[in-house]
Amino acid sequence: MKQFNHDGLLLAEYQGKLFEKSTELECSTGIFIRRFLHSDLLKKLDKNNTASLSLDVEEGIRAITEQFGRSDYGKIKYSKSALFWIGYMYRYISYTRDMSTGYISKMFHYKQMNDVYYAYHTQDPEWCVRSLLELNGLTEGIFDKNLRLKEIMSKGSTAKLVCPS
Repeated sequence: MKQFNHDGLLLAEYQGKLFEKSTELECSTGIFIRRFLHSDLLKKLDKNNTASLSLDVEEGIRAITEQFGRSDYGKIKYSKSALFWIGYMYRYISYTRDMSTGYISKMFHYKQMNDVYYAYHTQDPEWCVRSLLELNGLTEGIFDKNLRLKEIMSKGSTAKLVCPS
């Protein structure tokens, strides 16, 4: 696990503010998050390097809008505070576990994050991660990129390798 330092804090706050600012767009929260998860901006953010980003929220929203165009699809918008927390937590987990935000959002869907917001948002981020893992029947091992390989090796694979003719 990577130490959450000043760079991590800057990135998490930036992503939280970006999510919060999305309420000003005409599209729903779900549309914004789907676009964000497929954006070029997220590819840069997932490098977790503050030097490669301007960290200007207006510029970030503009980049996503330019990439995907304007949309007024959908009506459901989450609260600004919930969106800030969701964006912050996605980046916190991405930064500390060195995982892509897309992978994290599949484990902890934004709807679930919104559902637990009121109970979790005042807690320590590590407590939130542990609670989200427990809620989803997962362990910290899910963040281990080599978990599957380790499991196979520890069980002693009985599968035979077949060479193509």
